[in-house]
Amino acid sequence: MTSANAVSGSNILANDIAKFGISFIFACIGYFISIGMGGEAVFSSWLHAPFLGPAIFGGLIYIFWISLAKELCGKYYGIVVSVLIVSFFLMVGPWFSVVDPTWYGIIGIISALIMGYLTERYNGAVGLASFMIINWACFYGLAVYPSWSPTYTISGLGIAFVLSIVSGYVGDYVAKFVAKYAKSYF
Repeated sequence: MTSANAVSGSNILANDIAKFGISFIFACIGYFISIGMGGEAVFSSWLHAPFLGPAIFGGLIYIFWISLAKELCGKYYGIVVSVLIVSFFLMVGPWFSVVDPTWYGIIGIISALIMGYLTERYNGAVGLASFMIINWACFYGLAVYPSWSPTYTISGLGIAFVLSIVSGYVGDYVAKFVAKYAKSYF
């Protein structure tokens, strides 16, 4: 006999709220790890490439939590985590300090949606690399301040691109490993 809770859907709603709560916690952890690291932008001067901090640490900041949410909570919760992380950044300030055009923060939301989707669909290497390409292209083409620095080099972009692929792959692999063992306890 089917229970009244299963028929009315109250367990389903509670389960979805719990999954969203877990996703929210994962997004908060990813955001606070990024804030705790502090000077990610300092790395950009090493290879003369923009957004080098997210390229190196994006596997830990973004991809790990996106993949973990997808593995533990189900399909589309990784996208929720990616959008929440970027939303936290946008609540604090403009997307990568770009104030002109004023709507530039939309690029952050779009790139997060694509990163979350591609991470869930393929893997974290594809997701983080696409995130970096979208942000580089829009930063180069649309941003007025701070402008695309003439010190940025093609070789620096290439190295940063490879680092983003490696970082994304490692973050995705570790998240799947952690989720495999976390599922056994739940």
